[in-house]
Amino acid sequence: MPVLLTEAMAQSRPYGLEARVPNTSLLINLAQNAPAATISATGLFRDTAKQIVAPGIIPYAVNSELWSDGAEKTRFFALPGNAQVGFSRDGNWHFPPNSVLVKNFYFDFVKGDPASRQIVETRLLVKMGATDTWKGFSYQWNDDATDAHLLRESDRRTFFIVDTDAPDGIAQQRYFFPGPEDCSLCHREASGRVLGGRTHQLNGEYNYGAISDNQLRTLNHIGFFTEDIGEDYSQFPRWANPRDESAPIANRARAYLAANCSHCHRPGGVERGDFDARYETPLDQMRTVGISPSLGRLDTELENVRIINPGKADQSTLLLRTLNFSSFRMPPLASSVLDEDGTSLLRKWIDGMSTSTSVASESSIPEEFDLAQNYPNPFNPTTAIQYRLAEEGPVELTIFDLMGQRVRQLISGDHTAGSHQVIWDGRGDNGMSVASGVYFYRLRSSGGGITRRMLLLR
Repeated sequence: MPVLLTEAMAQSRPYGLEARVPNTSLLINLAQNAPAATISATGLFRDTAKQIVAPGIIPYAVNSELWSDGAEKTRFFALPGNAQVGFSRDGNWHFPPNSVLVKNFYFDFVKGDPASRQIVETRLLVKMGATDTWKGFSYQWNDDATDAHLLRESDRRTFFIVDTDAPDGIAQQRYFFPGPEDCSLCHREASGRVLGGRTHQLNGEYNYGAISDNQLRTLNHIGFFTEDIGEDYSQFPRWANPRDESAPIANRARAYLAANCSHCHRPGGVERGDFDARYETPLDQMRTVGISPSLGRLDTELENVRIINPGKADQSTLLLRTLNFSSFRMPPLASSVLDEDGTSLLRKWIDGMSTSTSVASESSIPEEFDLAQNYPNPFNPTTAIQYRLAEEGPVELTIFDLMGQRVRQLISGDHTAGSHQVIWDGRGDNGMSVASGVYFYRLRSSGGGITRRMLLLR
C-alpha cells in the first residue's frame, strides 16, 4: 500500500531534480522556420543513437496512458530557456510561447523482453508562439534507430515481433504514423489541446533514476511554474493508474476512459460523441448507463444493448467497440491491436455494476428544476453549462457581467423537459471575445430562476 507522507516528511525528501538547466537546444519557432527534416537536427537529443536528451529537457510521465498498440513511451517538456508554465489545479496549464512536448514510442521486438526494445517514432507537439494553437509532427525512425525523418503525411509500417504464442513464432504488427493533419483529431480545442501535461496526470511518483519523487513537487522545486504550488498535493486531482489493482476499479476504469476517450467524448468534442467520458463527470451524468447507442449497436438482435448495460458487459457498446476492428472501432485512429488489460478492466467494471445503478434512463424526466455549476471553472476558452427542466416550456439562459449588463443570450425559446447542456465560448452577443473576469449565468423558466457565477481566465 502507498505510504502517506506528512508535510514535514515530504519536505525532507530529496527532490527528483535538484536544479533546472535552461533548454537552449530544442527550440522551435514555427512562425520563423519549418520543423527540422530529421530528429537529429531538432536539438532534442545530446546522443541521438542512444536517445539521451539534451540538457534542459525535462522528463515526465502520466498516471493514465493512452493505448498505443502496446508501445512503451517516454515523455519530455522542452520550454524555451527557463520559461515557466502557468499552473492550474483543475484546468489547463498555460504553456509559454514555442513550448514543445515530446513523446517517444518504443516496441519490444522480442515480446516481453525489454532488452529488445527499440525506438520507432518520436512526436513533437509545438505551441504556435503566444497563440492557443498547437501543431503536431511525427518522425519515423530508420531500421537501425540512428535517426528519424519528418513525415509530411501519415504512414503505415508492419513490424515483425518475435512471439512464441504466435503462428511460426512471429507476430506481424501494423503500426500507424500520424501525419500533421491527424494530430488535431485528438488534440482538440475542447480538450485544451495538451492532453497529458495537467495536474491530474502528473500528480504522482516518477522515477528520475536515483530518486523517485512526486512530479509536481520536483517541477515546483526547479521553478517550472510561474507560482509556488507548495508541497501538499493531497487535495489536488489525481487520476488513478488503470493497472494499479490496489486502486478502486471504478477509479481505474474512469481513468482509462478519460485518457483514451474524453478528448472527443466531452462537451464541445465530436458532434456524434454524445456522452461525457471525463474523469470528473459523475457516472449518472455521463449519458452512458442505460442509454441506447445512437451509432454502432454492433449486434442488432440484442434488444437490450446500451452504451453501458449494468452487469452486462457483453451488451455494452462502450466495451464492444474496443473489441471491434471494423469502422465502429474505438479508438477509431491509430489502433489495430487489442488492449487486453484495458478491455478486461472495462469488462470487470461493467459486470460489477449493480443493475439498480442510479442513473437516468432515456425516457426519464428530472423531478426538479436545476442549474449545475459550469465545467471547467475557471475556464478558457470554453465551458459547459448543464441544466434540468421538470416540464416543457419557455427557457432563457443568459450571461451577465459584474455590473449586471447582459453579455450573451445563450438560450431563448421553448425546451422539452429533461437534461440539457450548452457550451459558452467566452464571446458576447457581438461575437467578440470578452475579457477575463467573473461572470454570472442565469436560468429562467416556469420552474423559477437560478443564478451561478463562473470565472473566465484568458
